[in-house]
Amino acid sequence: MKKPETTRKLLAMACLAALAAPAMSQDAAPTNAQPADATNATKLEAITVTGTRISNPNVISPTPISVISAAEIKSTGAVNIGDLMTTMPQLSTTYTMGNSGRYIGTAGVARQDLRNLGSSRTLVLVNGRRFVGSSAGDTAVDVNLIPADWIERVEIITGGASAVYGADAVTGVVNFILKKNYQGANLHAQLGTSEHGSFNKGLFSLTGGMNFDNNRGNIAGSVEHSEQDDVMFRDRFGHKAYATIKTPNGPTDTALFNNAGGYTRVDAGTFSLGSATDIGRRYVFNQDGSIRKQQFNGIYDNAGYCQDCDRSDNNQYVQLQPRYGRTTLSTIASYDVTPEHKLYFEGTYSHVDVKTYSSPAFDSTRAGGRGYVITRDNAYITPDLAALMDANKLQSIRVSRIDGDAGVRGEDTKRDTGRAVFGANGVIASDWQYDASLDYGVTDETRHNLNNRIHDRFFASIDAVRDPKTGNIVCRSTIDPNYVNPNHINVAQNTRGGVLDPIALGSGCVPTSIFGAGVINPAAAQWFNTTTTTSSRLTQFVGGGSVTNNNLFEMPFEAGAASLAAGVEYRRETSRQTTDPLDQQGLTFLNAIPNSSGEYNVKEGYIETAMPLFSGRPFVQNLTFDAAARFSDYNSISHTKAWRWGLDWSVVDDLRLRGTMSSAVRAPNIGELFGGQTQNFFSVTDPCSINQLKNGKDPSVRAANCAALGIPAGWQSTRTSTIQGVSGSNPDLSPENGRTWTAGMVITPRFLDGFGLTLDYWNIRLTNAITAPSGTDIANRCVDAPNGIGNLYCPNAARDPVTHELVSIRSVYQNISALSTSGVDIGAYYSTQVGNGNLRLNLNATKVIAFTEHPFQDDPDSTIQDNGTLGYPKWKASLFTTYAWNNWAFNWNMRYFSSMLRVSNESYQSNPTQTMPVKAGTGFFNDARVSYAIANSGWQVYGGITNVFDRDPPVNLFGTGFGSGLYDAIGRAYYAGFNYNF
Repeated sequence: MKKPETTRKLLAMACLAALAAPAMSQDAAPTNAQPADATNATKLEAITVTGTRISNPNVISPTPISVISAAEIKSTGAVNIGDLMTTMPQLSTTYTMGNSGRYIGTAGVARQDLRNLGSSRTLVLVNGRRFVGSSAGDTAVDVNLIPADWIERVEIITGGASAVYGADAVTGVVNFILKKNYQGANLHAQLGTSEHGSFNKGLFSLTGGMNFDNNRGNIAGSVEHSEQDDVMFRDRFGHKAYATIKTPNGPTDTALFNNAGGYTRVDAGTFSLGSATDIGRRYVFNQDGSIRKQQFNGIYDNAGYCQDCDRSDNNQYVQLQPRYGRTTLSTIASYDVTPEHKLYFEGTYSHVDVKTYSSPAFDSTRAGGRGYVITRDNAYITPDLAALMDANKLQSIRVSRIDGDAGVRGEDTKRDTGRAVFGANGVIASDWQYDASLDYGVTDETRHNLNNRIHDRFFASIDAVRDPKTGNIVCRSTIDPNYVNPNHINVAQNTRGGVLDPIALGSGCVPTSIFGAGVINPAAAQWFNTTTTTSSRLTQFVGGGSVTNNNLFEMPFEAGAASLAAGVEYRRETSRQTTDPLDQQGLTFLNAIPNSSGEYNVKEGYIETAMPLFSGRPFVQNLTFDAAARFSDYNSISHTKAWRWGLDWSVVDDLRLRGTMSSAVRAPNIGELFGGQTQNFFSVTDPCSINQLKNGKDPSVRAANCAALGIPAGWQSTRTSTIQGVSGSNPDLSPENGRTWTAGMVITPRFLDGFGLTLDYWNIRLTNAITAPSGTDIANRCVDAPNGIGNLYCPNAARDPVTHELVSIRSVYQNISALSTSGVDIGAYYSTQVGNGNLRLNLNATKVIAFTEHPFQDDPDSTIQDNGTLGYPKWKASLFTTYAWNNWAFNWNMRYFSSMLRVSNESYQSNPTQTMPVKAGTGFFNDARVSYAIANSGWQVYGGITNVFDRDPPVNLFGTGFGSGLYDAIGRAYYAGFNYNF
């Protein structure tokens, strides 16, 4: 990645400084992450913790909270905060820098996902206030936009918090608290590289602030730039290729083989004279366009995979990390108008450039999915292929290939996000305090879809013939624009063959061969590929105010004063996405994607109270009751309500018990409500075919429902192609409902100074979860419903009244699912003097007891047990170790997660002897850092190593998927940098 000259020079300075001496961050002895209530009392009183709006220092939230400090963030060498957050045991790796590109338009986005229940159900706050979303139709926040050096601490509350903060906090809140009242100046630069693949990363930031007007006001600002190179699979892992191939022992017995891949679609092109899996009749193309029998020297199966054979190698196109650059400008200001009233301002602007690559185009569903049709008169057919076709009386063949020689598809995305907060707080009268603010945010995204194939142009280009007048090779459409191209899809009839779309086709067709790897004419590729552009804008406006009183009235039994917080809030969210006209019409490799837009607003009121019940009694040093309620009125889904109550019981100095019960809601987002319905294609085996009736949950119910649909007895489906349909939004959705309860304890034994332990059990159940059923589920559940065909699935599975074939599937979001999960969080810290220095250990761990999906909540017997499968480890933990001695600080950080099944629990239980490597091994990664502060100079220098022991991920897991994102795919890497205070 080419770096700007100024940035290159500054990062070079960082390297030189790091070579001069070992390094350290601003704080010689960083404070590592720990549960907030495990800190000493003085520090606890100095902050208002996330999870409550009550600022009474005598009130401790009964909800478990974890904290990451600024010093800890620096100790990891993170240049973007997103991947660091996923190492916390409570958060999953749904979005990492490596796997975020698996969805359209999300490359480089880091969303938070608590408890693996979805990023849309985790609320992200900045200084206790909402932040604008990052992707069209969604309010989920890209935390990579939050500058790492501007963060004071991060607080994580892992219980339902909708009663306090509103919708989306079903699983909890991640609150990024930024610097306030900053004075002085700091220059920070860091540069890093990896041992494998030359993966370079850098960070530069400059922060400064000052007081003014006799310390009544403060203004501070920062500029931060981070960037990283992309990493391609081949640069990190070479030319490894794997495939899971079925063995002769049964349908669930498989083995993972190296030098393996799919044989029905290869770079050079392949075709068969029989069925796709009839290997004796399969051929591939040589480089000169001639043909030979496809090579099968190793094992193969009927699912289309083989080892030591002519095969596809899709890994050669895989990108492990995108090219990413971010520049963020931040500012804060405050001014004491009077001793009782303060004005404040927060401003942030971020610009992101991210470039990611995916697979090349291929004979996809839009091209029929079974190969490109090449007719006998194609000008590039060689004599041996012509003879083979004539001998078999074939007028055409179907060629399947990966079109890498036509260019790799990709996305070049630019995002601009701005946010401004204006507010005031102070004292109204006596013990009443207020806080009022206006918050406005906007995200603009422009995404260029690179090498986006125009299908009809490609079909015209490969349909090459000899011009009878000149003898030159030309596109057939040049001679006869009305010729029926066998590859064209008639969308209305969902059949192959039709006149090419003149809008898509245009003029200037360039013919090309597809016989052999690397044979596509570059001029032809330039003609049929294009760059389409999608743009989107999200806006968020939040206005509200609250009042608090920490001395509302004295409770009985001399327990103390009651506290109250109450407020109102108005929020408006808008989203608009404009799609390139070619993509809107479904003329490119992307399916038809319409423009979409929507908005909603909500008016809310909330109240929260904390009441001490007893104090100073034997075994009841303090017992406090906490309760909160929020009432919301959406213009999209009407009224919702959320509540929470909890108890905090300080038994003795050494022991505190706590527990909460809460009801939370998530309102459907704009994309789910108004995102529009896009073209899709579904592979469905018709459940009403005579040979499928027996596979129903109750075959007699299925048979009766199929008859009620008008399908005659003994009917057999003859469809072999996919079924056209739509997927997308549903304006009639209802809110999701969550119920959470927690119970735990905090142990701080007086006999072991510097030690603390927290244990918290949590249980979350989500009902009316929003999801879109698959085409198969829609078709099956229509005819398997015991109450007949008057269900919500049958109208979404349309059939031809004459042929009875399924002709259309409509898969839109529905409130049909449920999720439940439970587990235990463990937090422990210990600080002690060792020699002349201080040693601090800090442990965070989570044991997941259960994670159950209910795809259809009205069918309690239909469940999926995810716990212990890939992406859902039963154990996840992090241990931070810091030893501070004089101006030196040494960090050793470890993270761990337990091994996971590569298959579902249901599959493993039915056949635990599967020969494939059925488990992905334990993850255990270590990072080290050393730092040194040069006395009386303002300089601090540091250096570190991530993945010290250079542990590779398990075989065939490369960090690009949801589950494999847990593993470090980069390998050992180094970084160094400096801080300079002036």
